[in-house]
Order: sequence, then C-alpha cells, then structure tokens
Amino acid sequence: MDELYRKLLVQLEEGQDTVLAFITEGDGSIPRTTGAYMLVGREGRIFGTIGGGNLEYQAVLHAQELVQEKKSEYREYDLGTGEGKGLGMVCGGRVKVCFYFMNGAHGEAESLAQALAAQEQYCSYWIFFALDGTGIRVLEKEAWEMLPAAEEKAGHCRILELDGKAYYAEEFCYDGKVYLFGGGHLAQELVPVLHHLDFCCIVLDDREEYVDKALFPDAGQTMLVDFTKLDEILSIRKNDYLVIVTRGHRCDADAEAFALRTGASYIGVVGSRRKTKYVREKLEAQGFTGEQLDSVYAPIGIEIGSETPAEIAISIAAQLIQIRSAKTGKRKGAHPALHT
Repeated sequence: MDELYRKLLVQLEEGQDTVLAFITEGDGSIPRTTGAYMLVGREGRIFGTIGGGNLEYQAVLHAQELVQEKKSEYREYDLGTGEGKGLGMVCGGRVKVCFYFMNGAHGEAESLAQALAAQEQYCSYWIFFALDGTGIRVLEKEAWEMLPAAEEKAGHCRILELDGKAYYAEEFCYDGKVYLFGGGHLAQELVPVLHHLDFCCIVLDDREEYVDKALFPDAGQTMLVDFTKLDEILSIRKNDYLVIVTRGHRCDADAEAFALRTGASYIGVVGSRRKTKYVREKLEAQGFTGEQLDSVYAPIGIEIGSETPAEIAISIAAQLIQIRSAKTGKRKGAHPALHT
C-alpha cells in the first residue's frame, strides 16, 4: 500500500487528475477482497490491481471516464456468467467498487503526505475517503479510538459513518521493516521479491562486498555491521521482521541472540535442522529460554520443498505475507485467483 499511495502523491503533486479505485465490499467468490486498490489516470491503469480479468478491464475504462468527467462514483459489479448479465467471470460473486476522483489542482495531496509521514515517525493515522467523493479526512489514532466505530474489531479497513456521511476508512501505521542479516545469494533473491510485495528491506552484512547497493537496488538501506555489536547500531520495533540468512552458524547465533532481545514479532533463521539444533543449544547455554527459542521460525519459510536460493526466497516471502496478513486483519484462509 505504501508504494501505491506514494505514486498517488506524486500524481497529485504533479497536478495530474487521478481516480483511486478500491473494493469496499464483496460477496461470494471474488478475485480480491476489501482493501484492493488501483490507480487510474487519463491514459489507463497506473498501479495496483483489483483482481484482473474483466472486472479490472471494465473498472479501468470506467475510471478513465470519471477522470475526464472529474467526478467520483460508487458502483456494484456482478461477476457472474448468467445470460444477459454479469461480467462473465467464473468466480461469480459481487463487489462494490468506489471510484474516488482526486483533483490534481486541489489540496488532497496534503492529507496523503501527512498520513505517509506518520508511518516514518512510527505514528498511526486513519484516512477517510468520503464515498460521495466530497473529500478526505485524516484522524490521528487517538482521535479515532474515541469514535464508536473504533470498538468494532474489523481490521485495518472498513466502511463506516461519520457525521451522517459514509466513508471508507483505512489505517496508516508503521507496518514494520524487514531486516536481512546476511547479504549473500539468498538475500539477493529475496529482496526483489519482498520489494514487489511492498516490504521495506534493510540488508546487513559484515562483508563490505555484500552490502554494495548495486547488489540490492530495491533495498531501502544496506549496512556494514559487526554481528556481535548489533545492539549498538539498531533500534528494532515490535512490528519489524528479522530474517537471519548469514554465511555461517556463528554469525547466525550472534544475530539470533540480538533478535531475541528485541521483542520483534517475527524472527526467522535459515538453515538445516542440524544447524538449527546447534544454534539452539548455543543460545540455551547463553540463558535464552525454551519459550523464547520456540518463537523463532527455524528453519525459516513455508515448507514447499524449496532447494535453490530463488525457491527458498519464495517460501520466506510467503511466510512473511502470512504473518503480515494476520497482523493487519486481512482475510485468512482464502487464496483467490487474480482473474477467472
């Protein structure tokens, strides 16, 4: 989501009219769920997807019309294959899409910039899009929590009513960065995948040649470090993801010992079961409890029979998607196709 909103901000700052299309409700079998976004300009889709297929094709065409007409609209789509109706998609559900027109000549960029800046400062905001297209509101988390709607445990986005007006609301918060301890072949495969999935990556290694920015053009930062002195240079937050893929068990043990002291919600370590056992025994000798060590994903990643660095990178990325989805309240247990 960060990248989509940053692209939207650039559009507005350049004075380009844009439609932000997003799914607000869905029923039945649908390609994407609430919170799927797409940016559309005069020339067509700019970024994002609401599911592909005929739904997205029709939505892009309609959004282009709305850019020309400079207006917003709320529209329901029947995805079914019934004769004479529906979009002919096998999934067959129904979705409601808000087409939110944003005028490049007006001041809505300021609200977006405020919300994006909040993430960098580890603050939380809620951003509200009026479904009638009349404006954007931004509330700090403290103000949001005073509203009756905040009592509904409905995840990071929802439809709600404020002052008699319907809004689509989404939380802007610090989603966490991925710290990769080790810049070898696996990290080089993993960073581009995670970047494409909207994770911000920081790569750390104690070998200068493995923190060369040329190896990691998609990383937010690369750092030359001493794995025994990580406490002195890093400030890890609870939402961060710590991925330990160093060159050997000694560096793994140093990085994992640091990670266990941070309180990070995700720690994963690559390696064979034999190596995992060795590192665990070493950390137990340092005083770490069984409960602490059991919280570590080791070996890291989802079991898909991966062997090559590229395959292992996919298994790790899948696990991080799973963890992030659980944290942000997205629907679990569904694996919709991009188009049908």
